[in-house]
Amino acid sequence: MSAVPNKIKMNQSPRFQLYSFKTRLLTVLVAFVLCFLAVLGRVFYLQILKADYYTDKAKSQHERTVTLEPRRGRILDKNGRILAVSIQLKSLFAKPGQLDSPTQAARLLSPILNIPYHKLLIELKSKSNFVWIKRKLPPEQTKQVEKLNLSGIGFIAEFRRFYPNGNFAGQLLGYTGIDSQGLEGVENKYESLLAGKPAAYIVEKEGMYRTVPLSNIPKKKPDQYSLHLTIDSTIQHFAEKALRDGVIKTRADRGSVIALHSKTGAILAMASYPGFDPNRYQQYSRALQLNRVATSGYEPGSTFKMVTIAAALNEGMISPEQEFFCENGKYKIGRNLVRDTSPHGIMTLKEVLQKSSNICAAKIGMSMSPAKFHEYILRFGFGQRPNSGVAAEASGRVISPKKWQTIDHANISFGQAILVSPLQMVSAANVFANKGQWVPPYIVEYLRDNNGQKLRKIKDDDGKLIQSFGKGVRSPVVEASVAGLVKEYLVSVTQQGGTAVKAAIKGYQIAGKTGTSQIYDQQLGRYSNTRYIASFVGFAPASEPLVTVLVVVEQPRTSYYGGSVAAPIFKEIVQRTLLFEDVLPFPEESNSESSSQGKTVKR
Repeated sequence: MSAVPNKIKMNQSPRFQLYSFKTRLLTVLVAFVLCFLAVLGRVFYLQILKADYYTDKAKSQHERTVTLEPRRGRILDKNGRILAVSIQLKSLFAKPGQLDSPTQAARLLSPILNIPYHKLLIELKSKSNFVWIKRKLPPEQTKQVEKLNLSGIGFIAEFRRFYPNGNFAGQLLGYTGIDSQGLEGVENKYESLLAGKPAAYIVEKEGMYRTVPLSNIPKKKPDQYSLHLTIDSTIQHFAEKALRDGVIKTRADRGSVIALHSKTGAILAMASYPGFDPNRYQQYSRALQLNRVATSGYEPGSTFKMVTIAAALNEGMISPEQEFFCENGKYKIGRNLVRDTSPHGIMTLKEVLQKSSNICAAKIGMSMSPAKFHEYILRFGFGQRPNSGVAAEASGRVISPKKWQTIDHANISFGQAILVSPLQMVSAANVFANKGQWVPPYIVEYLRDNNGQKLRKIKDDDGKLIQSFGKGVRSPVVEASVAGLVKEYLVSVTQQGGTAVKAAIKGYQIAGKTGTSQIYDQQLGRYSNTRYIASFVGFAPASEPLVTVLVVVEQPRTSYYGGSVAAPIFKEIVQRTLLFEDVLPFPEESNSESSSQGKTVKR
């Protein structure tokens, strides 16, 4: 009985009460400190360790970055005329879940968009949250759809590539796809420079998923470039018109033309016929979209004889005074027979080129070893890409000299058994307009950035050169004296007695060479007797060359000689170009022997 009262007395004692209070207070303080440390740790975790994560998450709830398709850079000619430009159009989309009546929407939109009703209805009844209806509508269609004011139907601004001149230089320029990506030609070759990077800007979210731009956040500036080509639109027009008329007149399958500025190598015109309109590229076959000037190989025929003669002269294997026996039109090499179009006896070196003797060209070519002749062929730019900046350049085909048989050696000497592109051939002929130096052809003069600054070089972040534009570095091919001698022979080709009198232009000296080559028939396993390629390459004025032009016509039907088919086309282009460039003829000067040293003045 006494233990209970003692316990009660102990609980009521002041000392025990003080101890009990301190214990409880300490417990509360410890609990508070622990809670504070836990909160502090959580704050440290959220504010310090996970700061970036939650900052981004917060922004994603009230901001979003909208990425826009960039406007491609323009393509312009040497005088600033627009050849390709991107215009803003609207693309139509639908949110099927927000449509009041898919049936009614399909019925109203079908006649405007020229899309079958049932096809449109399937799209509008889709379970997707977003469907494209039609991309890049013409402005008149956009206006008609906007007037309907349909719920669940909207527009997004996009860019469409537009070629204001239609089929003008179509194969050179190429085209872009539905998403504005370059698919062919210059558009594809310089995709990274023309397209740039997508432009983006930040928007603030409002209710109902609407967005408004944040005015205090700058837009990200796109970095595409405009491309300034060496093409002269006027000369391009001369080339395209003359080529079209010539192909139609001779009932040929197709034709190609390329014109170079003789001194710089700038490509002034590059045309193929038939052409195509890049605005409607889907309507044309793949064959019509090819830029045959750069991509196609052909056997150059007699135009190649200037290379053979120059190489032999430069090596000292022949001399200007030497005479050659042309075997009266037939020359047997092993079991093969080489023929001339007309029988000839003894000829001078000048006459060999003027009359275009295959037999004498073969003899001259065979005076050099295969290895040495092959070396000169490479010096003239054959068997390798010219690196002009034109898309899809062909390297051609030059047989290794180790594999040459005697008949190959002979055939190559007069332009058969070798494949070249028109771009390679015109560059080789241009050697004789430049005192024996090979001048690199090029198509891009410079770039222009968004600040309007001209750029001729592109470098990476480390300063390493990635790409350069404009004139290239010349390389010597033959001695200047040899080039001058061959040029004199080329002038005689367009004079009386030569094979290209139809290329002569009154008042100017014209240097050039005809070519007529048979097309190899794969099925017959031999050269065709009915299918030919006619060509002519030359430069003018011969005394001070301004322009070098090559014309190639495939399978003409009225005549197959280069002097009859290609030379008149050359004459039309060059005559108009010289007058356009204010190069005046001398009234007393003609393409005759007596005036071969005459000069041409520029106004």
